[in-house]
Amino acid sequence: MRRGYLSPVKRRLRAARDRLGRAFLWFEEKPLVVVLAAAGATVATALVLASSAGWPHVLRVAYAQHSWAWLGACLLGEIGAYLGYVLTIRDMARVDSGPDMNLAVSTQTVVAGFGVFAATRSSGGFAVDYWAFRRAGAGRRDAVSRVLALGFLEYAVLGVVALAASALLYFRLDGHAGYAATLPSLTIVPCFAVALWATSPKRAARLSSAGRRSGWLRRGFASSVAAAKNVRSLILSPREHGLGVLGNSLYWAGDIICLWAALRLVGGEQISVSKLVLAYTGGYVLTRRSLPAGGAGIVEVALTFALVGMGTHFVSALLGVLVYRLFNFWLPIVPALALMPTIRELRGRFHRAERREASVGR
Repeated sequence: MRRGYLSPVKRRLRAARDRLGRAFLWFEEKPLVVVLAAAGATVATALVLASSAGWPHVLRVAYAQHSWAWLGACLLGEIGAYLGYVLTIRDMARVDSGPDMNLAVSTQTVVAGFGVFAATRSSGGFAVDYWAFRRAGAGRRDAVSRVLALGFLEYAVLGVVALAASALLYFRLDGHAGYAATLPSLTIVPCFAVALWATSPKRAARLSSAGRRSGWLRRGFASSVAAAKNVRSLILSPREHGLGVLGNSLYWAGDIICLWAALRLVGGEQISVSKLVLAYTGGYVLTRRSLPAGGAGIVEVALTFALVGMGTHFVSALLGVLVYRLFNFWLPIVPALALMPTIRELRGRFHRAERREASVGR
C-alpha cells in the first residue's frame, strides 16, 4: 500500500525535475536572454543599494575627481588572475596520471569559463572545465572529480590566506577585527584534517569507489574524495605540479588586487590588506564560476556588505564593487565571444563522448 502511494509522488517529482532540466536547457541555448537577465539583476541591485545609501552621496562620490590609472591596475590584476588559472587547470588535468591538456586548450577553457559561459550556463563556468577534461580524454567520473578538485583547490588556497589574515588581525599585527570576523576562518583547520584523513593511501581507494548503481549521495561522496585526493597529490608534488598551486595563488591575488584598485579609484578608505582579504573571502563564499549567470546581483550585495563590515564606507564599497565586477565579470565576456565557435566544437565533442560512453555501458 505504501509503495503504491509513493509511486505517484515519485513520478511527479521526476516530472518536475525533467521540466526544470528542460527549462535550464532552454535558457542555455539562448545566452543573450541570460546575459540580459544578469545585466538586469546587476542594475536592479545597484539601484536598490544606491537608493538606500542616498543618491546625493552616491553622485558626489561618482562625480568626484578620480585617478583613472587605477583602471589599469584593475585590468592587470584580472590578466594575472587569468594567467594563474590557466596554469591551475593545466596541472589539474595532468595530476595523478591524468590526460595532458596543452596551453592553448587551457587558455581557451579559462577564457570561456570566466566569460560568456560563466554568464550563460546554469551550471556556471565549471561546465566548460568538465567539457575540456572530457575532450582531453578523461572519463566521466574522472572529469567530475577534477572539476570538483578545482573548486576544492580554490577554497583550500583562499582558506589558508583567510586564516593568515585572521591571525594578523586577531593579534593586531595588521589592523584589528572582532571575533565574529576572525574566528570563522578557523573552520579551515577541521576541513583540512578531514581531507587528510579521507585521502590517506589506506582509505582513498576504498572511499572513492562507487558503482554506477550506487545512490547519488554515495556517488557524490566518492567523487568528492577522489577530488580531494587529486588536490592532495597536486599540493604534495611541488616539483611536478608546483605551477598549479602557484597559479591558483596568482589567480586569487590578481582578483583581490583588482578589487583593491577599484576601491582606490572611487576614493575608498585604505583598509589593511588583512581586512581586504577577509572582506573578499566573506563576499565570495561562492565563486562566480560556480554560480549561475556569474552570480549577478548576489556577488554585488555580498561583497558590498562584507567591505562595509570591515570599515569601508557604504557608498565607496558599492561603487568599488561595481567597478570591480566590470573587470571581474563583464569585460571577460568580450574575448569569450570570439571563442564561441571553439566552445561549440568542444560541446559537440563532449556530447559525442557522452553518447559513446553510454552506448558501451560504462
